[in-house]
Amino acid sequence: MKLACVWFALVVGGVGCATGKTPQSVRMYAADLPSRADGQYQALDAPLRKQLVTQDASLQCAIDVEDKKAEADSPACKCFKSASADWVSDCKAWLGAHAPTTGAAN
Repeated sequence: MKLACVWFALVVGGVGCATGKTPQSVRMYAADLPSRADGQYQALDAPLRKQLVTQDASLQCAIDVEDKKAEADSPACKCFKSASADWVSDCKAWLGAHAPTTGAAN
């Protein structure tokens, strides 16, 4: 899993360095990531779900920073940097309607 994340970051980073801007296809992919929290990740245990959601948020956070949005103003960055036991609260603004219910997050 970590190797795939590193590979993806290198590819996106390499494309970003080559063109100076994240490709539209990657931006569309990142915009769709919150929906995985209540679909693909629903059956996973809470620690794994948290890890996947926060790592998904890291891509949108990087795009927000590239677009000159302050990390403090980015819901994705707040989610990505969540160290709280109540990570769902930190990620709710980014996940929107896809945020897991309190019972499902624990």
